[in-house]
Amino acid sequence: MIERLERFLADVEPGRGGRVVSYQPISGGYSRISARASLRWADGREETLILRGDPPAGSGVFVSDRDAEWELLRALPSLNSVATAPTRWYDSTGDYLGAKCIVMDSVDATSLQTMLADEDDIGPLSDLFVDIVATIHGSRLDPLPERMTRPPDWTSYIDGVLATYDRVAASHPSVAPILRYVTWWAAGHRPRPVPLALVHGDCQPSNVLISESQPPIVIDWEFAHIGDPREDLGYYNQFPVLPNLYWADPERFLARYRAATGVTEEQLNPDVVDYFLIIGMAALYAQLVDAADAVANNQHPGILASYLINAISHQHDMFLSICDRQV
Repeated sequence: MIERLERFLADVEPGRGGRVVSYQPISGGYSRISARASLRWADGREETLILRGDPPAGSGVFVSDRDAEWELLRALPSLNSVATAPTRWYDSTGDYLGAKCIVMDSVDATSLQTMLADEDDIGPLSDLFVDIVATIHGSRLDPLPERMTRPPDWTSYIDGVLATYDRVAASHPSVAPILRYVTWWAAGHRPRPVPLALVHGDCQPSNVLISESQPPIVIDWEFAHIGDPREDLGYYNQFPVLPNLYWADPERFLARYRAATGVTEEQLNPDVVDYFLIIGMAALYAQLVDAADAVANNQHPGILASYLINAISHQHDMFLSICDRQV
């Protein structure tokens, strides 16, 4: 891989004599392969880069589009809202690095989730996280890439999400009874609409990096889309890593978000967050079921698929619990 990366550097930075001093795969993230590379240029300058690429075909659980992610990462700085890790280059064909791969600057920072583990009073960090999420949701949509689907209105967007569950039910009879009930319930319990917004899609403190020298940086945008912003809150509601800032104090969390965004208590309360747990998990749930089906058919989309099969039952338990509480 070092030789591949050096050939890539010679093409994107001709004449600089880039050499790879070290190359280390890094853990974290369920869907992409990541690595950290330290470079030394011919003029003596040293820097560290992060490579984020697709896994080998047929070996991953979750599927996303590197072309779309690259376009979004290039557009996000023009929003003048949240900071992101600076992008450098993109191997759009995989000819150099073996797979489509985004190359970005390494950031000297600590994840917000790691910081939470060391804090006795998580209230201030909770406020910081809520403010960051609210800022994402307040971003302008016009600079976003044209390939990002722009739903015509809120109702058709929610209809489209529920149609995802209908398609999964039609393709996978084993989950059909639960999904038919859940989508029937969700269709009849729609909350008050809010304006569609930029949704991160993997909204959790691990994807926020904090340093003393720069604003918080938000990473891992592969599932970003334009939708209902409350999806991010519903998604985080099922996030099992502790401390979970929403679970710790739902009233404080939601009051802070309402104050930052102007939504009303009728539009956002614990029942609404539960509703958007169902909505916010639709795309990933569909991929979980596809992965489980692949394992059942003696295909092996990565060892992680076997572990995540249990997540399907857990999702069903959460879905049914929400429906039962709000009948």
